[in-house]
Amino acid sequence: MATVEPVFAHADRLFTLLGRLVRRPGKGEVPSEVPERDGIPILGLLGDHQDGLAEQVVGALRAAQPRSVPQEFVDLDRKWAEVVAERGDPSAANHLDPDWQRAELCRRILVQMADEYSSARYGHDRSVRFRRLGLVNWLLEMTDTVRQPDSQHGQIVLRRLRDRELERRRLFGFMRSPSTEVALQGHVPWWAYLLGLHLLPIIWFRVWRGLGREYRWLLRQPYMAPADPGTFIGFAVRLTQPRWGREDPEQISKLMINAFLEDLRDAYRRRPWRRRAHRRTAYCVAFLKGVNEDNGGLQIVRLFAEVRNDTGAFDPLLLVASRPEEPVEPVRVRDLRDELGPYEAWCERLRNAAGGREAEFWYLPVRVSAPLPVGDPDRDAQDERTSVARRLQVPPPPVWAGRTATVVSLVLTFALVATGIAYGVANELEWRRQHCGLSRSDPDARTLQRESTDECVGVAPHGFAFGSTDPRVQQTLRTIARQNEEAERKHAADPSRRLVTLVHLSALLSAPMGETSNTLSYAREQLQGAASAQRRQLDKQGPDEPLLRIFPAAAGSGMRFGADVASTVKRMMRTDPTIVGVTGLDQSRKATITTIGALTRVGLPMVATTLSADTLPENSALYYQVSPQNRREAAISAAYADHLADSGKLKERAVRVVYSLDPTDEYSANLRADAVAAFRHAGFHVDEQGYVPSPAPADGSSGPGARTIGEQACGYRGLVFFTGRSEDFETILSATNDTCGSSPPAFLGGDDVARLGADPERRRAFPRVPYEFLDFTVGSGSCNGHSDLYSTLQELFPDECRNVQDTSLDGHAALAFDAANLYLKAISRLQDTAPDTPLTPAAVWYALSGIHGSAALDGESGRIDFGGAVGRQVPVDKLVSVQRVEGAQRPQQMGFCGRRGSDEGAAWCPASEAG
Repeated sequence: MATVEPVFAHADRLFTLLGRLVRRPGKGEVPSEVPERDGIPILGLLGDHQDGLAEQVVGALRAAQPRSVPQEFVDLDRKWAEVVAERGDPSAANHLDPDWQRAELCRRILVQMADEYSSARYGHDRSVRFRRLGLVNWLLEMTDTVRQPDSQHGQIVLRRLRDRELERRRLFGFMRSPSTEVALQGHVPWWAYLLGLHLLPIIWFRVWRGLGREYRWLLRQPYMAPADPGTFIGFAVRLTQPRWGREDPEQISKLMINAFLEDLRDAYRRRPWRRRAHRRTAYCVAFLKGVNEDNGGLQIVRLFAEVRNDTGAFDPLLLVASRPEEPVEPVRVRDLRDELGPYEAWCERLRNAAGGREAEFWYLPVRVSAPLPVGDPDRDAQDERTSVARRLQVPPPPVWAGRTATVVSLVLTFALVATGIAYGVANELEWRRQHCGLSRSDPDARTLQRESTDECVGVAPHGFAFGSTDPRVQQTLRTIARQNEEAERKHAADPSRRLVTLVHLSALLSAPMGETSNTLSYAREQLQGAASAQRRQLDKQGPDEPLLRIFPAAAGSGMRFGADVASTVKRMMRTDPTIVGVTGLDQSRKATITTIGALTRVGLPMVATTLSADTLPENSALYYQVSPQNRREAAISAAYADHLADSGKLKERAVRVVYSLDPTDEYSANLRADAVAAFRHAGFHVDEQGYVPSPAPADGSSGPGARTIGEQACGYRGLVFFTGRSEDFETILSATNDTCGSSPPAFLGGDDVARLGADPERRRAFPRVPYEFLDFTVGSGSCNGHSDLYSTLQELFPDECRNVQDTSLDGHAALAFDAANLYLKAISRLQDTAPDTPLTPAAVWYALSGIHGSAALDGESGRIDFGGAVGRQVPVDKLVSVQRVEGAQRPQQMGFCGRRGSDEGAAWCPASEAG
């Protein structure tokens, strides 16, 4: 015969109440009707037919939609009987006193509830981890005796606790397994074996004891006075021997209940990053059936309420206790038929409650009527209402907290992170590409830029080599960077010594499009000359001697990016007021004129080293140079040709002026015009012949190439005067050597050919074709002499001294040395005559014009005297020598014009520029 399910009167209201208590609001906690006051009452179901009622309540919770409510059913009579049977025999060794039996009952109930709530039955995302209860329960279960612990008990507890923690961690469990130890023996160093299997786990456990949440909580919770004795191990020993220590069993129970509830609180605590907490839309339910005084159930309920009062924290647990109604109840029993429902009445109590609540405050006893008998006219209607009310509905988890949303969020987050990383990496790579491969932390990166020609241009005070792979260029730049740091240290130690900075601007410090450039050596020699001047200045000790920094800069081939470098220098001057001038400047081209104009707008004075075009000073009042002008070169060339003609070394009094058809080459065009005028003035027959340089200019100029010019020079009876670049002159020599090497014409090259004459490898390529060139020095230098430049060069760059007799011929090092010293002389005179004047670019520019007469500079490249005339920016009678090359032999000086010490030059020289 089938069992008829009881139908309780007004049970539909009971299940409605149950649904309201288990449903968790989307924000905050219950009751949402009472803002800023959270709490779930302890629901008491008072009546006689508890079995049927409990079965229906548990069934409704399990069948809740869309997901069941986490719940656990505890039969108090059966649980108490188990405790008494196992621990109540006075003759047994594990006997417990009645008070400790109640504590044991509490422990077992909490463990049973924790097992249920931590199971995967409700989904892995809703299982609760009971770390605190697990630790407390493990300590309580470790020993169970009234005997006094021995002296080693604390160490035993600590060791077992460490083993427990390590076994819970998969990595340590795997490392400490016997199979792993056997596999590692003999295959790893002994120190790695000792560290990984023994020391590392011990260190980790000591750290975890201080940082683990359950350990920190255990010493801060309010029960059993954890401050006695004040250490974790001391408190842990008390928990392992509570009866010997005569601990209060009720305090033990409260400690366990608080640990249980704190684990629940932690699992339900909403945080934006904790998806699981947001998926918990129903509170846990514990149904305690048959609660009474004899089975310890009433005490457990009371302890739950007292823990709530003691902690003042919200507990996400609905505790339901069923029991018979007593004749006298401590709290008014609510009837399901009351006009003001039980829950509304309790909320009103909560709204008006003050501090100091009693445990009974949390009780909400509800009277459950007896089941309606079969045949009662209201039974079927009540059964229908109850069936509907029993279909509990709990809120679905937020869509964004669902698994699909989580997976999508993770995928999107990963994609965004990956995109961000990719973008960041790409941006960093692009930034490095634009800044010559340097990272953002490199001090030179922000003042450098890679241009479309793949050249690295800008300013590099800290030793960057502008992409050059030449080890000598790299060493030179590193040396200057070290000396810059030394200048800064000395200035910091003695602020009275003023710090001044010169930007040395070169054209080629790296070759375009990765090509090899033969002119890198000339830029290196200029930097070495500037570094030598810097070294000598740093070695001076006087308080009035300025400290010099050199900032190497590159403007790209042909000075094409000089204006960009000028803008970079302007930005640097905003934070570095010590920048007072510019030296260097290569090749008299239109781009060089543009660069001069850009530096003029910045307000920086310039002292060019090797430039010689006549028109350059006209472009800026701030421009000076230490080299002679093209008109002086042309005058000396005509005077020397006249000397050759008079001595019979020229077959005809004729000159062929060879020039470049590159419209941007200001040097060649200007020297050509000056030469034509000078030679004609000297009575020579002059013809002109242009050639297309290599590489060909962008404007598509047409004409013969340099090789054709070399071939056509054969048989010429006069002087071939070359006004182009050394690379093209080398091509002309090659063609002449191939065509008429046994009877070549007479060649005289401008100062740019000195680059060819100074290179012994390139010089020895044409032993049958002698030639002469104009040079801005008196000839070969030596590191063993008394030269300021070359003695310092021996100190800084000893390897360069092996070739200095050749490399010194082009004058690049000497001219750069003199340019830096010209600034230093001007600054020293300024400090001597006006010591309080700030060292600004304008003040230094004014002082440069005073370099004349007795204040002239006796430099390595000759005397530098600006003559004292207003607007004169070029030295008067600057030294120019004529050097003759015959094969691999070192060039021989044929004479010089200008002043160098007491020497006045050759007799054939033109009249002095001073008049």
